[in-house]
Amino acid sequence: MSLIQHPVPERFLIPIGNITVSFALLERCIQQLVDFAIPARQELSQIITAELSFAQLRALAFSLFLNQFGEDENVDIQGLKRLMARAESVEKKRNQITHSMWLAGKTADEITRMKTTAKQKDGLRFHVASLTVPDLEAVATEILEVATAVQDFSIRLMCS
Repeated sequence: MSLIQHPVPERFLIPIGNITVSFALLERCIQQLVDFAIPARQELSQIITAELSFAQLRALAFSLFLNQFGEDENVDIQGLKRLMARAESVEKKRNQITHSMWLAGKTADEITRMKTTAKQKDGLRFHVASLTVPDLEAVATEILEVATAVQDFSIRLMCS
């Protein structure tokens, strides 16, 4: 039995994999925020967060911090709000990469991302975009930057 060959060259698969792995790291960094907000029971935090979507995880982390630290001038709630907005933004970019069909590019230096949607508002749509390795690497880097910022936020809390 021969396997179906996909049209994505290996040099593109590395940054796509980096996006996937980096996003999982970001997700864990946000889960650690929840762990911090439920300090006595890390296992309870893990049970709560294990099956949440990324949007639900962000909402939970922010709500817990707002509830627990909203009046504390040592906790930058507005900074956390901006971090969660950045996390939402990179999730959308990651979803575009992860949930697309990949086709050959117009040139050897690009690949084509195609996503089909059928929303009530717009009906059937085909979203097509050409991407290069640097485009994909930029998404992975942005995700890691957000993960780092979330981790730095956690470290500042632990040290205060």
